[in-house]
Amino acid sequence: MERISEGELYTWCTQRGTSLKKCMGVGGNFSDIHDDVVLETLDRLYGVSKPQIIDKWREDSGRVVAILIETEKELDARLIPTMIVAGGEIGRLWRIIWPKSSEEEIVSAHISTSAENPERVNESSNTQGDGANVNGGQFETMVDRVVTQLERWHYEGSYRRLRIFSGIVPVPLGEETYEAWKEAAVQQAEEWQCPDQIKRQRVVESLRGPAMGIIQAARRSNSQATLETYFEALDYAYGTLEDVGDLTSRFHHTFQEPGEKFSAYLIRIDKLLYKIVDKGGITKEEVDGSRMKQLLRGALTADFVAQMLRCSGIRDTPPTFNDLLKEVKQEETLIEMREKTIKKSKSDTTYGGSESI
Repeated sequence: MERISEGELYTWCTQRGTSLKKCMGVGGNFSDIHDDVVLETLDRLYGVSKPQIIDKWREDSGRVVAILIETEKELDARLIPTMIVAGGEIGRLWRIIWPKSSEEEIVSAHISTSAENPERVNESSNTQGDGANVNGGQFETMVDRVVTQLERWHYEGSYRRLRIFSGIVPVPLGEETYEAWKEAAVQQAEEWQCPDQIKRQRVVESLRGPAMGIIQAARRSNSQATLETYFEALDYAYGTLEDVGDLTSRFHHTFQEPGEKFSAYLIRIDKLLYKIVDKGGITKEEVDGSRMKQLLRGALTADFVAQMLRCSGIRDTPPTFNDLLKEVKQEETLIEMREKTIKKSKSDTTYGGSESI
């Protein structure tokens, strides 16, 4: 299959009279794909505003292998992935191509060669001497583009993608409930070392159907929407509408259930506690102390782990979640080992007694 180059795309854009800052190419297999599907797929990408199909690049056989796209606003290549899933079909990918002049393609190839074989580049520079001088303005432009490309490669590095969430009820097979999706999205967004624009794009690419519509509406109403704005809009549509007072009351009335392990109760309490934090009910600095108080107050009286914590007395510094969970799991393991030993001892005694009879 014919592949359109960045230089050919540059010429194509020039011939069609499109703005180089507002156009891009999409290359791949477009068999049985309607134009509306192409535009809908691109419109989901963060940074792509009202895409339009300007022209199509065809093979000698007449099959479309690339599409020229122009958008309403200028595009930022750093915010858009180099490969996208074709119309939601797993296994089919489209390649995003950016227009570059012949000189820019040469610079990109030189940078790529430098990374793969620096000795060859050094030899080349030594043999060129003073004849390879570049105009200062051109050099600065080349450096800017190289830096932009390197940043783009950095942000497009491997990362764990979020599960799909569409907002459809009942939850389709392979998707997440909103609570599970939101919990994973917030945690991963805190770990991603990239600008907010990239974080928004990564979150949005996991959305489908009605949930995607919520985000599109939020973007249309606020062009400066942040990731927090996205989560807030989704919370209104799919999350709990409990205010701080309701959540705090539920937190203080959440008790350990009969048969529930103390570690499970701890995890349940912690999730509810951070919902209060998200609503601004308490600060993160107050979390450890509030968690410990409710655990000791709401645990079953006969629970051995709770008894151990109560006997340890009041601590000057309440333990963090990880430290407390580790301590609790260790105690639960010891209790389980003791119970197994007692059961085995009783079993051996019963077996020996029946044999002597």
